[in-house]
Amino acid sequence: MRSGFLSFALLPLILFGANGGLTAQMPYEQKLDEVKQFQKFYKKYKDEATRVESIMDLKVADCPEAVQALLPILKGKDPILREAAKEVISSYREPGTFSFMVEQLLEMKDRDMRAGFIDILSKARQNKVKPVIRQLWTEESKKLSILERYYIAKCLERLGSHEFEDILAALAFDEAWEVQVAALDAVKKNKIVSLGPKMVPLLDSKIPQVKTSAIQTLAVLRPMEAVWPLIEILKEQGRNQIDASEALYAITMRDYGTDHDRWAKQWKKLTSLEGFRLPTEAEIAKSRETREKYNVIYGKLKGKKSTFAGIPTTSTRIVYIIDVSASMNDVVVDKAKFKDGGYNSFQKLDIVKTELIRTINGLDKTVHFNIIAFAAKTKSWKSWLTPCSINQKASAISFVKRLQPLGLGGSGAFGGGGADGSGKTNTYAALTKAFEYDPNKGVVLTGKQSTRRVQLDTIYFLSDGVPTIGKYTDTDDILREIRKINEVRKVVIHCISIGDFQAGFLKTLAQQSGGVFVDLGG
Repeated sequence: MRSGFLSFALLPLILFGANGGLTAQMPYEQKLDEVKQFQKFYKKYKDEATRVESIMDLKVADCPEAVQALLPILKGKDPILREAAKEVISSYREPGTFSFMVEQLLEMKDRDMRAGFIDILSKARQNKVKPVIRQLWTEESKKLSILERYYIAKCLERLGSHEFEDILAALAFDEAWEVQVAALDAVKKNKIVSLGPKMVPLLDSKIPQVKTSAIQTLAVLRPMEAVWPLIEILKEQGRNQIDASEALYAITMRDYGTDHDRWAKQWKKLTSLEGFRLPTEAEIAKSRETREKYNVIYGKLKGKKSTFAGIPTTSTRIVYIIDVSASMNDVVVDKAKFKDGGYNSFQKLDIVKTELIRTINGLDKTVHFNIIAFAAKTKSWKSWLTPCSINQKASAISFVKRLQPLGLGGSGAFGGGGADGSGKTNTYAALTKAFEYDPNKGVVLTGKQSTRRVQLDTIYFLSDGVPTIGKYTDTDDILREIRKINEVRKVVIHCISIGDFQAGFLKTLAQQSGGVFVDLGG
């Protein structure tokens, strides 16, 4: 497998270029001239920034010749240049621009390249790839690589898939769990109700992400066959309790929280009634209008639950990410809001440390957890999710107590403070650290899950400032990259802001991952 193209195929493409309107207006001859000038001068530029600018200039040249000119860059080794080329190609919309890509799909021997082409064509909204997908499946379904199968599922999610139910039904039970998740996402997005009963067995999957995706998909498809299996999931420890209770509400319009026994009793009673039916979509929609989601769900959790910064969870696989940048040394402005919290001081990090220690003390033995502190660099308490024994809790609390804001001129939280940039905020590094993601390798699909470590499903991310250092500092870039990483991981990210901070970024990060946002103020 060629690592260069693999990274290209798996990095996100921006669907709509800012110059889309100009592209449609530019005469073909002028587009060709843009390509000609690019080919003449691109290699003469020695610095990366100028080469990126040269590539981006081709956004106005929506034509096959522009794609051909950019293909060598897409296969190259420089990730920044590949990213720029991908952004340009994915901004194109003229069907003729992509004709040669569609025509080559059936005959291509490079399977990574073919997977990448399928991904590009679907992101560019080129529906003419769909008949080719059908032919590929008919002729080569048993020979397709994991990347090809994955991007076929993503293609059908993006372009519509009601005429491809057989393909998605097969991919939902693929040997690679990432493909299963992608297929379930396609079924959910396109609301293929007829596949509902066929997806029910996936509720028994041993792969956490597949099980989570199955629960969420069945909540949309609403087959009655899913109710009993979902009720049984309420017996489990972990985040799936919440998802299962939400799915049960979506299917039945009944709301008994995560109380398994009550659900079982009531469902038996309901199904014994003559003429019982599930509520209609309209009835469900009306009910949701008056239902305060988080108050109802979290208020009805059965038994003890962990909270951090007021956000509860039933998850048993958690990473807490704590900002220790220089600004965390600041004192909160609204002291009255924190005066009764039992904090050692009004310093922001002291408040956070107190809250986290309380949270750790409240964790039970079913939980596996880790802590990541970050400023310009990251520092983990452990290299893995750790069982919540009495000794490990003591170790975690000791780690938290030692944390100090970085970049203040003295000894920092990780033993190296000073006015050297160490106190800046590397948000991207902190989040990718929790995912155990290597930005230099990109997202790699293997079809295998680690049996050595417990799989993360929930992150609490607390910060007081905007990103100021790292591979990505623009918040839109970070949101895009985390969305890409989390596409198959299905990790919920709860976000907490403290201090005088424009919290729109954290709010969006929580929303796009199914998490909760809390502004502590200050």
